Amino acid sequence: MAWFDGSLDEERLTRCEDKATEIRKLLFGVLLLAKDRWKTGLEQEPEGREVLRAIAEAEADFVKGGLTGQSERIEDSLDVILTRAKALFLLMEYLSENGGA
Repeated sequence: MAWFDGSLDEERLTRCEDKATEIRKLLFGVLLLAKDRWKTGLEQEPEGREVLRAIAEAEADFVKGGLTGQSERIEDSLDVILTRAKALFLLMEYLSENGGA
């Protein structure tokens, strides 16, 4: 029965990795849509340009290839997700303070 318990953990990690990948892709799509929608307004002010820099950084952040361990891949995906979520937070904060650009 010990082998069965281990396989459940492995399946759970695989599901977590798949979810992290999906979230990472969704956040990338949201960043692209947001940049397209608000780019012109953001370019008008220094704070907006800072938000655009954060978005560009988040778009450029990617999962490193060659990671062999599943936990390494999950952790790397979570790092990318965090970078993208922070950029989206900065965008929303800017928009709420500046009337939606």
